[in-house]
Amino acid sequence: MKLLILSNRYYFIALLIVSIIGGVSSYFLIGSIINREFNKKLYAEKNQLIYELHEFDELLNTLYLNIGDRITLQKVDQDPKIHTNIKDTLLFDFYENKESNFRKITFSEQVKGDFYKITISKPLLSSEDMIQVVTKIVAIITLLFFVTMLLLNNIISKKVWKPFYNTLTRINFFNVVDPKPLTFSKTKVREFRELNSTIEVMINQVVKDYKNLKKSTENTSHEIQTPLAIIKNKIEILMQDDQLSEYHLNILNQVHDFVRRLSKLNQNLSLLSKIDNNQFIEAIPIPIGEYLKKRVEDVEELILMKNISVILNLNENPIIKLDETLAYLLFNNLLNNAIKHNINGGKLILTLSNTHFSIKNTGKPLKIFPEELFKRFKKQGNLPNSTGLGLSIVYSITSYYNFSITYNNEDVWHVIELKF
Repeated sequence: MKLLILSNRYYFIALLIVSIIGGVSSYFLIGSIINREFNKKLYAEKNQLIYELHEFDELLNTLYLNIGDRITLQKVDQDPKIHTNIKDTLLFDFYENKESNFRKITFSEQVKGDFYKITISKPLLSSEDMIQVVTKIVAIITLLFFVTMLLLNNIISKKVWKPFYNTLTRINFFNVVDPKPLTFSKTKVREFRELNSTIEVMINQVVKDYKNLKKSTENTSHEIQTPLAIIKNKIEILMQDDQLSEYHLNILNQVHDFVRRLSKLNQNLSLLSKIDNNQFIEAIPIPIGEYLKKRVEDVEELILMKNISVILNLNENPIIKLDETLAYLLFNNLLNNAIKHNINGGKLILTLSNTHFSIKNTGKPLKIFPEELFKRFKKQGNLPNSTGLGLSIVYSITSYYNFSITYNNEDVWHVIELKF
């Protein structure tokens, strides 16, 4: 998830909560204010009516103050001693021609020796309409504020975080194998300047360490390979000596095999180091179907030696950009592994589509855990020609190109599937 989206999400949630709380609070506050003012009017009308009743002689059973208001006077024999109270009720509204909500104030008063129960009723329709109108206005203002703040936050955030994204873009395009000077955009934000400075120092150190490691690896490989070649050459010279007994020849032959394995191990470790250090950057488009056919032809002698039946289901011919050396190592190691661990008279099935490649071979049950199959120095059996690095190299190449590789065991079948 992008940083701006995440910050906008939190900002949106915060604004939404504040808007809901503010909207609900405004609704009740406005309602409370209008109701309080409404009640003040009722009390004012009560006082006005009491004044008029005491000042004027003529009384009506039902009086009207404003349009829709009504007054009811009920003469009683004795003082009802009604405490002034206000409550809402339903009355028939002659103007609306339907029952409507009214608020009435009820009280008692003695006028010129007589006792009266008096009720003043006012329709709530205007008050409710006012509350609805004010609430709608507040809701619209809140919504406009909400949208405006989100847009402003998005625009401001993009502007503020622009140097950060420029730095991120330059880092993404940085390649330690082919390092180019990084030029970060100037910014007034101190934290971003510190970030750029720190990254620049780290990258310079990474490039320096990479070059030292590369040089050290190459030198180590060369220094090991040279004496191994000399030892191998000396052994071959000794093996040509006719005076050596069969016992000594066998020992020399074993030493020769160990030297050869050590030389191969050194080469494979050097290769893994180069893959891990991203030293294979030249890629060419390779038609995988045609390429696989050539690799199968290369190992035809090994296939014939074990009398293996080969089935090629190369229905598609996807073109993938790969380094030529890595492509050879990838498919050659998979083929050699499938042949090496196959049984005499076994089967080998290669299946290719535009997105998948699978190599399926018969063989003995796996003696190690499947999840350890692609680890370094993990071997199936004790084969003298195996260094335990073949599938590790395959795994490193697939990781280098972001391919996925899986292993499955189905009865006597061993299946390695590669997803491009």
